[in-house]
Parts: sequence; C-alpha cells; structure tokens
Amino acid sequence: MGKKGLKIILSSFTICFYIAIIMYVFFAILRVDALANFETAMVFEIIGFVLLTYFVLGNIIYKPIKIGFFVPLMVVTVIYTIVLDVVNLALMVTMPHVLFLLTNFCLLFIYCLISTPMYIMGRK
Repeated sequence: MGKKGLKIILSSFTICFYIAIIMYVFFAILRVDALANFETAMVFEIIGFVLLTYFVLGNIIYKPIKIGFFVPLMVVTVIYTIVLDVVNLALMVTMPHVLFLLTNFCLLFIYCLISTPMYIMGRK
C-alpha cells in the first residue's frame, strides 16, 4: 500500500467517524426522528457530508486542486459543515419548518457562492 492508499483509508475513516458522531448525536442523544424538521435536517446534513467527502477524497483520487485554492476551499467547507451542524442541532426543535428550510438553503447558497469560484479556479 502506497501513500495514496494510506491517505484514502485515513481520510475515509475520519469522515466516517465524523458522520457517526453526528448521527449518534441526532438519534441517540437528541432523538430527532419524530420532529417536524427531521427530514430537512437530514437532507442538508447529507449534502454537507457529500461535499466534505468529495473535496477530501476528490483531491486525493482525481486531479488535485492547486494547493492555494484547496486549503481555503477545505476551510470554507469545514466552516459550512460546522455552521450547518450548529443550525441543525440548535434550531431544529424551535424553528418553524419553512424558516428552517429557508435558513438551510441560505447557508447552502452562501457556501456555493464562496466555494464554486475557488473550485473552478483551482482546477484550471
């Protein structure tokens, strides 16, 4: 196993561990599966997980992004994921469904506005 295989294994393990922690908090501690905003929170959490996985493993497997664009892109992705977790964990119970959905869409839109130019410029 080379360096690339080790990077993939360690990155995959770290991402799976992070996903397991978030799912444990959702289901075992908060018991959110009966709440009205549960489905919306899960959809946006899955979007965050997929984006994080793509940018981490995509840079290892596919053509790497230039490091000057990759580091800020990862920082923005991690910040988006943390803010998404805080919003979903803190506001899922108290916020009305439509406002909760709008908040998650706004977060995703702001993230896309920031990350898409970095990703495109990093691939050139």
